[in-house]
Amino acid sequence: MESAIRSAILKPEQSTNEVLMAIREVCSQLENANMRFALEEDSDLIEACIFEIESLRARYRYLLRLAKKQGVKAGVFTPLKTEGENQK
Repeated sequence: MESAIRSAILKPEQSTNEVLMAIREVCSQLENANMRFALEEDSDLIEACIFEIESLRARYRYLLRLAKKQGVKAGVFTPLKTEGENQK
């Protein structure tokens, strides 16, 4: 039973695009959870945010290992310029 659940949740046969999309999704979810954590006042909900953040971090680490195993390379990241920088 445990192996069936594990294989349903963790899919090592994911394509490179699926892995990259999953990494982006986890990053977005992590950002949202961190924002909720910063704004929350109830101690039970703060605790829930902490567990959610730790869960997302574990998923993120897994996806990074999977991407590395597939030989995925990071592209060059170019931050967007602000309006003030364009006028220089």
